[in-house]
Amino acid sequence: MHIRRNCVFLAVGALLATGAVAKVSPEEAARLGLEGTELTPFGAIRAGNADGTIPAWEGGIKTPPAGYKEGDWYIDPYADDKILFTITAQNHQQYADKLTPGQIAMFKKYPDTYKMNVYPSRRSASFPQWHYDNSIYNATRAEWCNPSPGPNRETRCLASNTSKPGVFFPIPNDAAEVMWNHTFRFVGKWYTATAYGYNAFPDGSYAEQVKLDRFLMPLWIGPDAGGDPPLTHERFTRLGGGGLCASQEDISPPRSAGTIFSACLYLQDTTFDAYLYVPGQRRVRKAPEIGFYDSPGTGSDGLRTGDSRWTFWLTGQEEWYEYGPLQLKEIYIPYNSYKIAQPGLTFKDIVMKGHNNPDLKRYELHRVWVVEAKLKPGFRHLSPHRFAYIDADSWDGALGDMYDARGDLWRVTESYLMNYYNVPLPYFWGDDHSDLISGRHSALNSFYNVGPKGTAAPPDFTAKGRPDQELYTPAGLRKFGVR
Repeated sequence: MHIRRNCVFLAVGALLATGAVAKVSPEEAARLGLEGTELTPFGAIRAGNADGTIPAWEGGIKTPPAGYKEGDWYIDPYADDKILFTITAQNHQQYADKLTPGQIAMFKKYPDTYKMNVYPSRRSASFPQWHYDNSIYNATRAEWCNPSPGPNRETRCLASNTSKPGVFFPIPNDAAEVMWNHTFRFVGKWYTATAYGYNAFPDGSYAEQVKLDRFLMPLWIGPDAGGDPPLTHERFTRLGGGGLCASQEDISPPRSAGTIFSACLYLQDTTFDAYLYVPGQRRVRKAPEIGFYDSPGTGSDGLRTGDSRWTFWLTGQEEWYEYGPLQLKEIYIPYNSYKIAQPGLTFKDIVMKGHNNPDLKRYELHRVWVVEAKLKPGFRHLSPHRFAYIDADSWDGALGDMYDARGDLWRVTESYLMNYYNVPLPYFWGDDHSDLISGRHSALNSFYNVGPKGTAAPPDFTAKGRPDQELYTPAGLRKFGVR
């Protein structure tokens, strides 16, 4: 497979030793384009693969399917596709070169129930035109802060005024840039959604939880991102500008109802700067534990770490990991997951012993950036060695593998990607984090279709779904709190 010559086996440590320059030459950037170029505007290989199992990218889903209306549940554009073949515990060895260690471990752990239905690959990823234009612009301009703001922050600070809202490094030099592209990928300008999650026990039973998600992304709001007036509050403009701001309010279980956090991640400081409203105390406090490296993910009962959201994302001020050589591979990943997003499903339909219902999942062969991360000396993390598998067409996280301190494969993550074509935007609908040792598994509050009939709804990306920006300030968070 063709990969840009200066990407192959280039480790981040070598770059830092010479003073890394993230931008590429105009000649390299000329390979990017919307049509007729070797690479897409996002840096993915445009052409299909040699045996035709991955098609060429032709712009993805350009218009919603016939019959779709804003606010409706998503119609599956590929509902007529048939299963090509099914990978099982009995035949997975013949597909091993296109499976991850985590997937292979799941076949071994659950040989009677875990399977992968493989469908035709559809390169459905598509984005707004301004996002394509800005990504191409960034290729020759985006740079890290020089000098670095501190040790282990060399690739955690983007220099001001060197980029526009888009993919920052569409032709990545190393895995650190892949992680940056993934963390700050486009997830819409904002959205509001009632989101459902679960923590499942080894016998397949589970405890549900409901949260109100309110996301506001300062990075994607402004004249270079479609013309919206930029956010001007200091909460969104400091430290190079806010990359994303998130808030979650607990709806259930009752013991945590009314708890709200809001937090922002910045382009020059990837600490998840969080505040928490606790209704029992009726006050707002700083909450540095939220989203911090291996602190427990919110509502996860310890089954997810803060930095395993979206399979693996940058959080915390410093880089704790050293990244391995840049790799691009063909892997079977969850994609075009409209079946698991259909209305009327409940967690009884989805959750099984050890994993989610494979008959509701669709796998396709796609090119993914493989990020290998090993903990640096002097740092501690529950997972000293881990992998993330990032879809090359969208920069979305598709799969993740985490190893424990003994070097054993421990947790396996998959994310159910699909195109929210009304935006347009590739994003996840739900995910699953499986603990191979305990037999438990957990989902982020991201399933939107399992709520009570008449109240469940897809995320609202319209102006109506835009959160109040005061929610992300300590004073505003207190005002929103339920007493």
